[in-house]
Amino acid sequence: MAAAQPRLLAMDEQTISDAYERLKEARMRLWEAAEHAIRARLALEKERAARLMTGEIAGKNESEREARARELLHSLYEAVEAAEAEERQARLEHDLAKLEVERVEAVLRWLKG
Repeated sequence: MAAAQPRLLAMDEQTISDAYERLKEARMRLWEAAEHAIRARLALEKERAARLMTGEIAGKNESEREARARELLHSLYEAVEAAEAEERQARLEHDLAKLEVERVEAVLRWLKG
């Protein structure tokens, strides 16, 4: 049985440029998602603090106050959860793009021999 020939690797300037461009775009999406999550958390914290000050969020202990806050500020809590999920997805896409750049770099090193 003949030994299998290694697959030829197509590594041209466009392949390299595309990998770096995808990484750049993924990094920008990650930054935007992180900023969105920060703004969502700040909006929640601001509204929660305001409601605590007015007495709308009250309870004998922290768990009762938290339950009341979640009841009153349900949409803000959902917005934070959605923004955090978006940030996790953007982080995954960034990590995958980074892995592709690392793969391209490894192939280039290998081709240089």
